[in-house]
Amino acid sequence: MSSGWSYEKKINLLEGSILLQRREFQKALASYKVTLADDPENLEALYGLGMICQYQEDFEGARGYFKSALNLEDVSSQIYNSYGIVSAYLGDQDSAIDAFAKAVELDPDFLDAYKNLADSYIENGDFDRGIQTYQEILKEHPGDVEALLSVAELYSETGDEESTRYLCEKVISVDPENDTAKEWLAKLPA
Repeated sequence: MSSGWSYEKKINLLEGSILLQRREFQKALASYKVTLADDPENLEALYGLGMICQYQEDFEGARGYFKSALNLEDVSSQIYNSYGIVSAYLGDQDSAIDAFAKAVELDPDFLDAYKNLADSYIENGDFDRGIQTYQEILKEHPGDVEALLSVAELYSETGDEESTRYLCEKVISVDPENDTAKEWLAKLPA
């Protein structure tokens, strides 16, 4: 944010962010557009507009705003992750994989980006890299229920009942009330 900005302009940008958090998209949109009229390269406003488009399922619009933001700030793991999400929605798995990989490279602790990367590999038909990525996640986050269930589902789809059982039991050890793991275990032969 430019230090030469007036108090009113700073408040306008903050208002847009608050309205976005409240999911008052039309008001947030108007606020961000006013900000961009004064500062066409305002990263926060570009990202906010991308998020509004994403929430409203205008994925092409969102990707355009995120791309503009990345042209200004190419070291933001959050923007790369968001760009990957909308690319995946648009069916552009290669761009999604590239964006998620960049997000993880920039922030190796960004768990959602790691999961998105694994899911994109799988969606793109690269099951081995998807499983490998989930295994990397589980090395650092051994109790992550979502990752455990994702890998269990992959093993189930390949017919590996032993690995599926092991992972479902691991889920239940972490989350004893997990209905998904219980259902999958009940379907496995004794």
